[in-house]
Amino acid sequence: MRLNEIRLNQFRNLIQVQFQPESGLNILSGANAQGKTNILEAAYFLATTTTFRSGKEANLINHQASRCSLQALYEKEERKLESRIGLDREKGKVFEINSKKAHRNHADRLRVVLFTPDDLYLIKGSPARRREFIDFALGQISRPYAYEISNYQGLLKRRNEMLRKEQGKSRVFAITDELFVKSAAEVALSRIRFVHRLQEAARSIYRRLGGESESLHLRYALSFPVDSDTINLDILREHLLRAGHEKRTLETIRRVSLIGPHLDDLNIYLDDRLARLFASQGQQRNLVVVLKLAEIHAFADISGYYPLFLLDEVLAELDQHRKALLLQELAQADYQSFLTSVETISAVPFQASSYLVRNGTIARKEL
Repeated sequence: MRLNEIRLNQFRNLIQVQFQPESGLNILSGANAQGKTNILEAAYFLATTTTFRSGKEANLINHQASRCSLQALYEKEERKLESRIGLDREKGKVFEINSKKAHRNHADRLRVVLFTPDDLYLIKGSPARRREFIDFALGQISRPYAYEISNYQGLLKRRNEMLRKEQGKSRVFAITDELFVKSAAEVALSRIRFVHRLQEAARSIYRRLGGESESLHLRYALSFPVDSDTINLDILREHLLRAGHEKRTLETIRRVSLIGPHLDDLNIYLDDRLARLFASQGQQRNLVVVLKLAEIHAFADISGYYPLFLLDEVLAELDQHRKALLLQELAQADYQSFLTSVETISAVPFQASSYLVRNGTIARKEL
């Protein structure tokens, strides 16, 4: 996937921007509050129809305007596509692909992998962050998974409501529970398979980005025991049912579901030691970058093409050695990347396109 041009009008401080990036590494440099992150946010918004920042969508519109518009011209598997978003303070949002109204999960939408400084909590943060990481990645790759995780969340909500109302012994609960177990097994198996692909990519990337002698392992941690060397849908359903029966009394007391993918985790090990407990801060930062790069390669392995890679101020989180290794990795990659930095990057020994962002405008500059 390649972004050929992005056009922005009244989007935050980007009053009127027309940006034609190059195919490889694009570096957006400049002082703080000039609009660098806004450019990444615009690409992310065009891909997902959501923002990665907090606050209301209306805040995306320049404070002196009543609406904003975003347009992307891009290629996906040798097909030229156009996506547009119009956001109005009163009328709301309209998303189009090739001039036709589209859903946020449209097959031809932009695909992106995003790194922000908040992702540093991916390693040491709560399990929910790691589940969100997997779900976002899988949701971009697989439309069936996007449907299944949404279906699971709906069944979980319904199951919890019945537990709160003390309907755990009703016939309706039994039917809901059967559907819940079936959906839970589908979600868990998809995640397990994805984590396996993620690990295959992450190991070699970790070594390239300055990993020392440690071995990197990723393990999907189920919220229920499975005493089998083989994992498939039937085995997951069987063990989910068994765990559900064992937990039913406790679920009745607590009035909440105590098994299922909403409680699972992604365990990351360095030399068989949990990274969130034993890795240094520098190692944890490096691991987050590795996971994001592994996500890109897993995406391409499954889908047959690469997404865009958006990196917001990643260099500020790495030491000089790892900065150089990451920049070299991005410059030599087969995918298109966009990196923001307050640092001035000059005289680099690789091919990259550099731009200065100042007061909401973009100027090309040579390295």
